[in-house]
Amino acid sequence: MSSTTNVSGLGSGMQWGEIVDKTIAALEVRSVKPVTDTIAKRTAQKEAWTSFRTLVESLNDSARSVRTAGFGGFLATVPPSASTSRALLTATPSDNATAGRYRVEVLQLADTAKLAGSVVANAGTALGKAGSFTVNGQSVSVASTDSLVAVQTKINALNAGANATGVTASILSEGGTTGRLVLTSASAGSQGITVGDGTGAMARELGLIDSRTKPIPSAIIAAAAAMGMSTSPSPASIRVGGILITADLAIDSLSSIAAKINAAGGSAAVEQEAFGSSTRFRLAVSGNVTAEGAGSQAVIDALGFAAGVPGRVPQAVQSPVYTTSAGALVSTTSALAGIRVDGTSAALATGDAINIRGLRGDGTAVEIGMVLQAGDTMQTLLARLNDPTSGFGSGARPATASLGTDGRIRLTDSVGGVSRLSFSLAVARADGSTGTLGASSVAVAGRSRELQVGRDAVVRVDGREFTRTSNTITDAINGVTLSLANAEPGSTIDVAIERDVKGSTAAVKKFVDAFNGIREFLDKQREVDSPLYGNSTLRSVVDSFTSALRTKVSSNSRYSSLAVTGLPLDRFGKLTFDTAKFATALSERPAEIEALFGYAGVGTAFVTATDNATRFGVGSISTQVTNLDTSTARLRTRETAARAKLESRRERLVADFTRMEDALGRLKSQSGALLGNSKDVEK
Repeated sequence: MSSTTNVSGLGSGMQWGEIVDKTIAALEVRSVKPVTDTIAKRTAQKEAWTSFRTLVESLNDSARSVRTAGFGGFLATVPPSASTSRALLTATPSDNATAGRYRVEVLQLADTAKLAGSVVANAGTALGKAGSFTVNGQSVSVASTDSLVAVQTKINALNAGANATGVTASILSEGGTTGRLVLTSASAGSQGITVGDGTGAMARELGLIDSRTKPIPSAIIAAAAAMGMSTSPSPASIRVGGILITADLAIDSLSSIAAKINAAGGSAAVEQEAFGSSTRFRLAVSGNVTAEGAGSQAVIDALGFAAGVPGRVPQAVQSPVYTTSAGALVSTTSALAGIRVDGTSAALATGDAINIRGLRGDGTAVEIGMVLQAGDTMQTLLARLNDPTSGFGSGARPATASLGTDGRIRLTDSVGGVSRLSFSLAVARADGSTGTLGASSVAVAGRSRELQVGRDAVVRVDGREFTRTSNTITDAINGVTLSLANAEPGSTIDVAIERDVKGSTAAVKKFVDAFNGIREFLDKQREVDSPLYGNSTLRSVVDSFTSALRTKVSSNSRYSSLAVTGLPLDRFGKLTFDTAKFATALSERPAEIEALFGYAGVGTAFVTATDNATRFGVGSISTQVTNLDTSTARLRTRETAARAKLESRRERLVADFTRMEDALGRLKSQSGALLGNSKDVEK
C-alpha cells in the first residue's frame, strides 16, 4: 500500500502518515501475509505437480513403447543378386514381424497395361466413322463427327464413379497433327485392359485390336482346301483397312493373301498357334475387313474374319515407285534394264551390280548383291531379296519382299512389333560410276498394340509362390512389406529379419531414464524446503511405480522379472541397466523378453500405474492440482477481503488523525489567542 500523504501534521508537528503506514503494515503482517505466503506455497506445489505430471507422462509413453509387439523394431538384411549384383527387392519389417531367414525369388514384376491404336492424320478432325466399342466392359459410342480427341474425352468420362473403368486415354503425338490413341490402366495387374468390338467394328477401325481369320490347318495350301471346303466362294475383292485386294480361296493360301495385303501397302501376318498335338494358322490384319462388291462377304465369312486381339503389327519398308521405260507401273516380268525410279531412268545396263544392304527386324545385317544379266526382271530382284540362304529370307527373323500393283517393292518383317527392318539398293555400274534405285521408307511401322502388358507380380518365398497385382507385397512374410525392384528368375536371395537389438536397447534405456527421472524428483521433494515435502500422495504414486517394476511373468521359464534381465534396482531405488545382459537375454529368449515387457508384464503394469496418476479429473495428480486450485481460489478470496479490511482501517485512521490534527490546530489557535489577550491585560 502507498504511504498516506493526505494527513498533514504541519499544525501539530505529528507524522500522521508515517503512523498510519506503520500501523497498516503491522496489521498486514498479522492478517494478510500468512494468506499470501500460503498462496505462494500452493502455487509452488502446483508447479511441482505439473512438473511431476510431465515426468509421469514420459514414463507412460516409454512404457507403451516397450510393451508393443517387437518393441524396438526389426531390421531386414537383403543381399543383392549373386548373379548380377542388382537389388531385387527391399524389405520393411513392422513391429509385428517374426525374426527368421527367408529364401526369396522374384519371378515377375507387376506392370500396368498400355494399349495403342493406329495413327490418324489429324487427331483433331472428324474420323468419319461411327460405331461403338467397349473398354473394360463399358461402351463407348463414336459418332462420325467425333475426332480422336473427342473419343479420348469419352473414354476418360467413363473412368469415374462407382463403375470406373480404371483406364485413362491420351493422344500420343506422332509429329505434327498426327497421333494415336493410347489407353493406360490405372493399376498394375494381369487384368490389364479389355477392349471389345461393337457396332461398326470401331475397335478395329481405331487399330486397338486386329482382325483375324479362324484357325485353319495350313498357311501354304489353298485356303479352301485347308478348310476342307468342297465348294469355295467365287473370287472377290475385299477391303482390308484401306487396302483393296482380290482373294480366290480356291487358289490363294493364307500366306499368299497376306502377301497381297502387304504388297498393296497394308499390314498382315500369318500367326500359328498350338491345336492339340498339331499347329493351326490364322491370318491377322490391321484394320477392319469389309465386303467390296458382290460375293466378297462370302469370302470374308468363309475365312471367318472377326474381331481379334491387340497383337503386333509387322513392320514394312518400301521402295520408290518403279515404272517401265514406257512409263507404266512395273510388274514382276518387267525388265530391270529399263526401269525408272520415280520417273527418272535408273540407267541400268547388263553388267551393272545391284548391291543390296540392310537389316533384318532383329538388327542382323544383310549384305548381298547381283550382277545384272540380260533378261533379268523385277522377279529376279525379288528372288535375290528373298534368298533363303543369304538374303532377307534367311536368318532367325526373315522378311519377305513383294511387288505391289503400285510399282513399289515392299519388304515385310515376319515378326510383329518393334523392328529394325530396312534395305537399300545401290548401283555400281560397269564403267565405275555409281547410282541408286532410290531410298526406301517405312510403309508400316512395326509396333505392338500392347505397349505394356499388364502383369501380376510373382514372388516365391520359401518355395511358395505369391501372385499379386502390385509390386508391394505385404502378406508373403509375416509383418514384412516386400517392395519388388527387379525380376530375376533363378536367382534366390536370403532375406534375414532380425530384431533390432540397438533399437530395443534404446527403448528400454528411455524407459529406465523416465523411471529414474521420477526417483530424482522424489529425492528433491524430500528436502525440507521443497514444495511437496512430506506429501503422502507423491510417495504413494512413486511407490506404485516401484511396485510395477516387480511385476513378474510366471509363464517365462528364464526371464520372468526385470532384475534377471539386467534391470535391477540399486540401493537408492533407481533402475540400473546392464545393456550387455539385456542384449544376451533378448538374443536367447526374445519371446520371453517381449512377454516380460508386454501386455501381461511390466509394460502394462506401468501404463496402468501412470494412467491412474495422470487420468484427467480422477487421477492422483489431477486430484492434487484440482485441490490446490480450489484452495488457492479460497485463499485469494480471503486475501482480497483482508486487503479490503486493511484499506477500510487505513481510511478510518486517516479520518481520525485528520480530525485530531484539526482539533489540535484549533486548540493551538485558541491558546495563541489567550496568550495574546493576557499580554494586552498586562499592558
